Amino acid sequence: MAAVFRTVIPAALIAILLLLTAISSPSLGSQYDLTLRFTQDEGGSENESSGENSSSNVSVDENNTKNWTAHTPVWNVGDTWTYAAALDAQELVDRETALEGAILDLLLGPATIVVEGVEEIDVAGEITPVYRTRTTAVVTGNGYDFPVPNPLNDGSIITIDGSITANYDNTEYLRVGDLALVRYDKHMIMEVTAIISIIQETIEVANYIESGLYSPPLEYYDFPLAENESWNLVTNLTKTNEIISTSDLVAIDIPTEPQYDDLEWFYLINATGDSGVSGCEESTLVWMLDSEDEVEEWRWWCPAVNQYASRWTNDIALDGVNATLVLTGFQPATPEKVVSVELSPNSTALNSEIDCWVNITDSSGQPVVSKSGYLYLRGIQRLSFVTDANGSAELRIMVGNTMDNTPTADDWATHGVVAYLHSDQTVGADTLTLEGSAIGGL
Repeated sequence: MAAVFRTVIPAALIAILLLLTAISSPSLGSQYDLTLRFTQDEGGSENESSGENSSSNVSVDENNTKNWTAHTPVWNVGDTWTYAAALDAQELVDRETALEGAILDLLLGPATIVVEGVEEIDVAGEITPVYRTRTTAVVTGNGYDFPVPNPLNDGSIITIDGSITANYDNTEYLRVGDLALVRYDKHMIMEVTAIISIIQETIEVANYIESGLYSPPLEYYDFPLAENESWNLVTNLTKTNEIISTSDLVAIDIPTEPQYDDLEWFYLINATGDSGVSGCEESTLVWMLDSEDEVEEWRWWCPAVNQYASRWTNDIALDGVNATLVLTGFQPATPEKVVSVELSPNSTALNSEIDCWVNITDSSGQPVVSKSGYLYLRGIQRLSFVTDANGSAELRIMVGNTMDNTPTADDWATHGVVAYLHSDQTVGADTLTLEGSAIGGL
């Protein structure tokens, strides 16, 4: 049986806490008094390896040179996280001339993230394994003083009050080795239900699909994480919008031409410790700042659930809807096969060779024999492998000298080494550090 997080908290309490958090963001002083239950049934760790060829007994000194707070997670198809979500769209409303004077409450409701699949896509000319995740949310609140044309068609404007419902559906493709965001397809529907001339009407304020492609991928976490680390990322975001429908009464302006944005972000591990969510007391707080040192997003990464425990972002949709999400539950999937990747050493010089073991077991922990798959590392061609009688495959890898896109003074690069079983949509991963200073190499 798998580990399970569950909440037992009143919905009103979540709403109040989220209200305070959204108002105060990006201040990080407030904490969430959420009560989560964690139960672990027998079955062992997902990353537990098997086979006599395992490198688990090899001592690697570089693993002890830093106090790592989090390592690259491994997700399985079906992993599910639930959140209490609060969306604040007032800034969006304020900038829309057609909505001048309208007031919007916080929109509150549940959100869910599900790992729907593992697949390969082309990233800068390299075939790369990615997770396909889907984030959905339905949030509601009240709106006041929305300007609409007078039903009498006399050219005047009246204002209406009503309930707001936003449906959010975002499919993302995240690189398995480091969870870098490659691309997304985001569908947003925002509706106002109100009484207009004694008739209840539902008006679509927005109904569109935004598709985005990052080049290079947006790497929010530079795994492995350590306190006081920082890194930079320069990327280009190409966005296109498909407008599904519009309203003649009131609508948000959606760009119809492609947008090309050159973005530069600075990331900082601001704190480690208690995220404020029970069960996530050993978490890592990562800030994302813009070129003017304004916080655009923060996340408390929680290794216990392989996901963020809480998150605030300045832009979850429509270039101005900010959001707060607080973890309320985690349901990991139970895969038919478990894959682990072990590297020796984990940190090495440029253009050197390392040993890699891929270990595969079934759901009961027994080694899987004669199982084939592929191993991926940026800058080299994918390598095929087949497990032996111990359920292990040993490979010798020439690591190359490919720099990553999150340069630091402490390393040349950190790359995910990924083993992928195509037919099972199952992966394992570990992080390889290439020694040197990327800052000096730029």
